[in-house]
Amino acid sequence: MQGWRIDMEDAHVVKIPMSDEPPFSEWSFFAVFDGHAGTKAAQHSAENILKTLLATAQFRKVCAVLFPDFFIGLVNEVLALEKMSEKPAIMDEETRKLLAEGIKCGFLNLDAKMLERNEQGEDNERSGTTAICAIVTPTHIFLANLGSSDSRAVLSRRDQVAFGTEDHKPFVPKERDRIVNAGGSVMIQRVNGSLAVSRALGDFEYKAVPGLNVTQQLVSPEPDVYTIPRNPEVDEFLLLACDGIYDVMDNAELCDFVQSRLRITDDLSNVANQVRGNHLLLIAFFSGLKILDACLSKGSRDNMTVILVCFDAAPKVDPEAVRREEEWRAKITDRVTEILAEEDRKEDGREQLDAEQVMRELGSAVMKACPQGESGVGGHAHIC
Repeated sequence: MQGWRIDMEDAHVVKIPMSDEPPFSEWSFFAVFDGHAGTKAAQHSAENILKTLLATAQFRKVCAVLFPDFFIGLVNEVLALEKMSEKPAIMDEETRKLLAEGIKCGFLNLDAKMLERNEQGEDNERSGTTAICAIVTPTHIFLANLGSSDSRAVLSRRDQVAFGTEDHKPFVPKERDRIVNAGGSVMIQRVNGSLAVSRALGDFEYKAVPGLNVTQQLVSPEPDVYTIPRNPEVDEFLLLACDGIYDVMDNAELCDFVQSRLRITDDLSNVANQVRGNHLLLIAFFSGLKILDACLSKGSRDNMTVILVCFDAAPKVDPEAVRREEEWRAKITDRVTEILAEEDRKEDGREQLDAEQVMRELGSAVMKACPQGESGVGGHAHIC
């Protein structure tokens, strides 16, 4: 959602499966890019990140380690997939480390290619982008977090936030130390008083200090990589979102909101393909569903993008929750009708009611009855 911004600088990737080649044919890839100072960095990253990752030596080695027969061409693809379904590849610690290294290498390679294009005049601009990416395998979730003061990933288990990525903000000690060592400063919580993120793809004017490698510059393109074991019995959903969401909702609020929505409806917009096998129940990209509406109504002024990945243990539709929701919405509808009728009876010449005035007129009594709690997040979005 573009929101109140003049341009849409976000980009996203949903790739299921992430490749036709085993073992990646059983994996899925998701990414959100939050651009700044232009659109090109985010768009280019979204278009090229996956193929850049798959081209790294580490990913090729992972392919060889997890499924050597297919890699050396001893079996055809159909037979390979049959063998994988019978006996899924085991990802040991060494392979997980190799994959994490490959993710970091892929980001660095993508940034280097973007710099080359910039120097050749193909993309002669100053834009940059943060990124939050997820690779979901049958046994693990790999998260790559680059500059997550703008983007964040959250995993929900047992109705609670089980994991959240750490923000890369310029004033965080390890980020500040790198910035200062590169001759920069952190003022008003920004790199050199200007850039609000300390890690990003692009932003090459902040990566030009002589004698330093790319990860030592004012702004680094190296992501943090997290490896999370899957637990099918309790894994509910994974959220990837940009700061247009987190500006107005924290991790717990966002997870609570998603929990409540999933108990009301399973009619998710833009539902993508179900992944081969049983490790994902359903994938949904929210391009205009209630999350974005709620954040817009709560005052978010930024572009907003969120990807929701639902697993087998995600909340199911609860008839009682549906009934309470319908009752609450009926109360809201009746009260809004009364407010509008009262307004029509007033003298002409008065300014027309806007959404905020209607919300004030509704009062706290009705909002407290909202099934999603006193904040009325779900209903607020519905009314506006």
